[in-house]
Amino acid sequence: MGDRRRGIPTTCRCGEAVRMGTSRTAKNPGRLFHSCPNGSDEDRWYHTFKWTDESMVEEIEDLKLKVKNVEEDSISLQKSFNACESEVETLQMETRVCEAVVEKELQECKMELRSLKNMIGCVVVMMLVYFFLF
Repeated sequence: MGDRRRGIPTTCRCGEAVRMGTSRTAKNPGRLFHSCPNGSDEDRWYHTFKWTDESMVEEIEDLKLKVKNVEEDSISLQKSFNACESEVETLQMETRVCEAVVEKELQECKMELRSLKNMIGCVVVMMLVYFFLF
């Protein structure tokens, strides 16, 4: 029977590279196969022999599964990306709100600072008037 791995075989268990050939038998005329060049009918159980059409069906089945997995991963990735975009938008909005709050508080602090400067100025003037008058 040969190699039990799925898909198109590339190497035999003996380490030799597998080659593609065409059947010349009456039972399978013109049918493509993959086989080990060291194999023979007596030791086919050890050396690789596999019909190409069967290998191709396995390859296609495996590729269909891989494509399905890629599609599922793509959908999951798109959902994660959309969630990240939404989070970024939320953070941008929160940043704008914080900037507005900080700007408002900064304006209030500036106003308080001006008031304190005016009060200190008044106190200095009153002290000067007091010292000069008394």
